[in-house]
Amino acid sequence: MQTTFTEPLNWSLERKIIFRFFCAYFVLYTFPFPLDIIPGTDNVSGYYTNVWHLIVPWIGRNLLNLPYEITVFPNGSGDTTYDYVYVLCLFVLSIIFTLIWTILDRNRLNYNATLYWLLVLLRYYLAFTMFSYGFAKLFKTQFPFPNLGRLMQPYGQSSPMGLAWTFMGYSTGYNWFTGLGEVVGGALLLFRTTAMLGCLVLIGVIGNIVAMNFFYDIPVKLFSSHLLIITLFVLAPDASRLFDLFVLNRPTPARNLEPFFPQQKARIGRIVIKAVLILFALYFNINNSLETVKNYGDTAPKPPLYGVYQVERFMLNGDSLAADTTRWRQVIVAGYKGASNLTIRLANDSLRRYQFEPDSATSKAVLYVRFDMAHKHHLTYLRPDTNSLVLHGRIKQDSVYARLRKQPTDKFLLVNRGFHWINEYPFNR
Repeated sequence: MQTTFTEPLNWSLERKIIFRFFCAYFVLYTFPFPLDIIPGTDNVSGYYTNVWHLIVPWIGRNLLNLPYEITVFPNGSGDTTYDYVYVLCLFVLSIIFTLIWTILDRNRLNYNATLYWLLVLLRYYLAFTMFSYGFAKLFKTQFPFPNLGRLMQPYGQSSPMGLAWTFMGYSTGYNWFTGLGEVVGGALLLFRTTAMLGCLVLIGVIGNIVAMNFFYDIPVKLFSSHLLIITLFVLAPDASRLFDLFVLNRPTPARNLEPFFPQQKARIGRIVIKAVLILFALYFNINNSLETVKNYGDTAPKPPLYGVYQVERFMLNGDSLAADTTRWRQVIVAGYKGASNLTIRLANDSLRRYQFEPDSATSKAVLYVRFDMAHKHHLTYLRPDTNSLVLHGRIKQDSVYARLRKQPTDKFLLVNRGFHWINEYPFNR
């Protein structure tokens, strides 16, 4: 009776071709990991993506005949036109590499050693990615508590992504729960004996992330889908064993987990390198999270003029517009000390959002739309008393004047409701 499961010595042609494709694709996709965990070499500003910044727009323009030029590169959205064309390029390149590899290496019996190292690469890539997201939830930096702008926003005007961010940001406990799943699942992947359990944990965790990204229109669909595919690929060598155990209800042999290190010195080196990588990843993620909490967390210092203001008097180009839809009704200053924002609610309830840079030394402020630093608007502000604020200056071609009165911000039900063990009736508002 077989007691240990090992990879076969003779792979079928179909298996070899499929492996070559996935090996090529995953190596291209994860490159230059692990360099991308080092500060300053991320996949946006690093030297290794500059070539793609030239190739991808050229392909979109000349080969795909896109109706518009690709000018938006990777940013807060991972589902840009650039990202889709980039993934298409990797897919085509992987097919080409597979064809060349198949021709040059057609007599190879198996790729057991290559599979081993590919799984190591993918396990660590997935683990460190889960660490970055998991610690961002444990320290509550990915989903901060809803800010004043969000609390004052009419419910029906929120985007699906904004609704998801509000849902996640409200609860510290739920952030801890989801973040712990990501960190524990990632940690289990770092060891051969627990890698399968880590994959099973992450299928649920990442599957939920993928569902939220698709069904709440969060622009991380491509990246999260790749993480789920990578998880399934790492689990694939154990698929038959899992099927026997959970579906057919029959015993399955243990997997051979011996590393490809026949010499004792090599094994010691492996342990040292592994320990250094894990400690560095933990240090980097924890230190980065602490810095983010300090500057942008729920308890971070608030910006100057922070608060909700009701407009008492408003003038546009010297005229008071009592019923005009362009009249300001409310002004909200939110954000953090080093990154504040200003939201203007008009008489028709529409919102205008700006980045806001007040200078308390000169009592002047700069407004600009996010990602549009070329068009800045300049205002001057006065504070007659602690609850009053006067703004005047120019926005685009218009001169504006607004006298504001600060409103209390501690009356929101979402802020004050809290947790209750006993609820005699559902409190659904």
